[in-house]
Amino acid sequence: MLRSQTYKRNAISVSASFILVSILFFLSGAAGLIYQTIWVRLLELYFGVTLKAITLIVSAYMAGLGLGSMLGGRIAVKSHNTILLYAAVEVGIGAFGILSPTLINWIGQNTAGSPYVLVFLFSFALLLIPTLLMGMTLPLLTQAFVGRVENAGRVIGLLYGINTLGAAVGAMVSGYILMGWFGFEGALLTAAALNIFVGLGAAPLRPRQDDASFLQHAPQWPNPNLTAHALWNLNAVIGSAFLVGFIDLGFEMLWFRLLGIFAKNTAYSFPSILFAFLTALALGGWYWGRKADRSKDPVGLFWKLQISVGIVTACSFLFIWALIHLPQIQPWLQKSFATVQQPIHPYVRIGSDLVFSKRLLLLGLLEYFLPILILILPAGFLMGGGLPVLDRIAIDQAALSGRRVGDVHLANIIGSVSGTLAASFILLPTLGSEVTFKVLAALTIVFPLFALLTGKASLHIRILFPSLCLIALIFLLPGKGAFYTRLFQSGTGYESVVIREGGDSVLAITFRGNKTNPAELWIGGIKNSFFPSSGAYERSAMTCASAVHPKRVLIIGIGGANTAHFLATLSGVEEIVIVELLHDLGDLLKEHVPIAQSVFAKPHIRYIVDDGRRYLYANPNEKFDLIFIDPLWSFTAGHNNLYSKEAMQLYQSHLSTGGIFCAWINESHLIPKTAASVFAYSDFFGDYLVNSDQPIVYDMNYMSKTYEHYMKVASVHLATSAIDTLNPQVIMERRRSDRTRTLTNEASTPILIDLTPWLEYYYLCPPHFVNTLQIAQLQYCYQRR
Repeated sequence: MLRSQTYKRNAISVSASFILVSILFFLSGAAGLIYQTIWVRLLELYFGVTLKAITLIVSAYMAGLGLGSMLGGRIAVKSHNTILLYAAVEVGIGAFGILSPTLINWIGQNTAGSPYVLVFLFSFALLLIPTLLMGMTLPLLTQAFVGRVENAGRVIGLLYGINTLGAAVGAMVSGYILMGWFGFEGALLTAAALNIFVGLGAAPLRPRQDDASFLQHAPQWPNPNLTAHALWNLNAVIGSAFLVGFIDLGFEMLWFRLLGIFAKNTAYSFPSILFAFLTALALGGWYWGRKADRSKDPVGLFWKLQISVGIVTACSFLFIWALIHLPQIQPWLQKSFATVQQPIHPYVRIGSDLVFSKRLLLLGLLEYFLPILILILPAGFLMGGGLPVLDRIAIDQAALSGRRVGDVHLANIIGSVSGTLAASFILLPTLGSEVTFKVLAALTIVFPLFALLTGKASLHIRILFPSLCLIALIFLLPGKGAFYTRLFQSGTGYESVVIREGGDSVLAITFRGNKTNPAELWIGGIKNSFFPSSGAYERSAMTCASAVHPKRVLIIGIGGANTAHFLATLSGVEEIVIVELLHDLGDLLKEHVPIAQSVFAKPHIRYIVDDGRRYLYANPNEKFDLIFIDPLWSFTAGHNNLYSKEAMQLYQSHLSTGGIFCAWINESHLIPKTAASVFAYSDFFGDYLVNSDQPIVYDMNYMSKTYEHYMKVASVHLATSAIDTLNPQVIMERRRSDRTRTLTNEASTPILIDLTPWLEYYYLCPPHFVNTLQIAQLQYCYQRR
């Protein structure tokens, strides 16, 4: 009787401790995702937003997590109080989080523009301490709470699931609220506070194995005698963990690519896709971890899960493929392509006021998330079971549970890094999304084959049938380029489309009639340029050139090459340097756009594939008479980097005496105010800015001669409606304000800096007004800050 009462007291105590630790681990997961998102963004400022730079930074981050997982597993088996050690680790992460903005800024400024090999090394060295600590957390808690082998799947599945669910919530909260309201620094402080709170909350707790009587009399689960050697040897588990990571992260890269066309590459697409994926993983981890404990054949459960991943991902893709062929879907697709930004802001205009609408909020988010949920949720739920089931198979002794989990998760992270690198640099650029989808789905057949080869399964209809079903589905999936071709045909209304998919993005050119008459250039689902030109590019270039008569010009972002073509025709221009982020854009333009062909044929034009800021950091002594930036829409992810005060100061340092910085803009408050805060002279012309440290004097005679010359040699490249807009008198009438007037009109508008990317994060900020594009510049929100 006494023993029974003691057991019940211990069970209640342990249950309460485990629940509390689970809640704390949820908060830890949220903090971890906030860190990852912001640290990557801060490092991008100095190392660039090229595919290579971003992939290397993320790889360095994940490498630290993997090493931490291995280290944590080995420390855990030797620790006498893993909960207290876990608490110290969380506090350590929080302490680094507080210091991280200053540290990253200092290292970034001193290593900006470094070669790509050094990008990885600097990122790895900088993030090693916090990522090591983050990687240690799950092995430590596993060692603390896995008291018996037969309960390992349930415990690990819940810990893994709750932490992953926290990461999902962290992705949403940071992306939709924290970074928009408080900037990067405020979001980092929030994450640091969460870590410190978690550490202080966990410190007084005690792990389950402290009570020997509880371990001896705990309830029995099925299959108590199953061990790693009876099921699968550890090498087989480690190899499977690697392949699971490779496949899952490969699919994640694919989802970002496919869904980016619908999500328009805003700052909200990443947290939205990540939220859906991590939520599915969390639910799957919890559910399949419990299943693994009850299963008589955990190895069979594992390979069935993995081949189901291939089947379900293929079915989800085929479902989307079928939908875009339906006539009923065409209006929605055309609206998606015509809308320059998603998700739409949840405000409606009533009279002269803007009123928050819950209905618009819910409907807007439902429409935005629907493609994401269809493609990700079912497969993600199955993917979530992979690691917990493997952890359960690997644990043959409760005393070694932390080490086993650490080793399995290290292999999984190495596989994840490999999958990310392979998808980014090999599969997507060479095979395209559709064939990459087939390859990744086909790889899931390896798991039942592996079970056959290791003697853990026999050749039976239970293996043959799902494998044959998957092979049939793979044959039904669309071929290379077919999905995007059909998607752009349905979304743009043009039947003739050329698709070029590289590692960076999906590029498309639509044509009028045959493929000799280009109409529009699309980058990642966003319309970038028109053919013939609308005149906007030439108008801004002529205005800026008239104020400096440039000899040496830098263009950041080639777009459709309209700006570069115009500047190349100016008399006196000796060299034009074009720095373009997207690796494949130049080749696509050369092949299909006549105006670009003439640009690349000119000997005084130098074309460089790189990030604009990275190029300037790497070439500190370069000077230009005219710097012209022509990026995508300002609200797209990462574009705050081109318009911030720090970016403006970087351009300023690369201008020759009397040089001009010219910026195309689609926002009329934040960017003009920021430019006016840096340059002594700044004129605003509605959709572009002219900036200098010397008085700006527009040479009307120069403009008139340039206008007349361009009409003679290149008017074919202009739309008829655009010709009159290039008249110098018409241009000067468009001038809205100078620096003094801008600073007066925008007195309450904040200045953009790298740590406050308000161009990109706008969604739930209460508005004072919304401009015609309904983008991020909501005055009331900035006044409140």
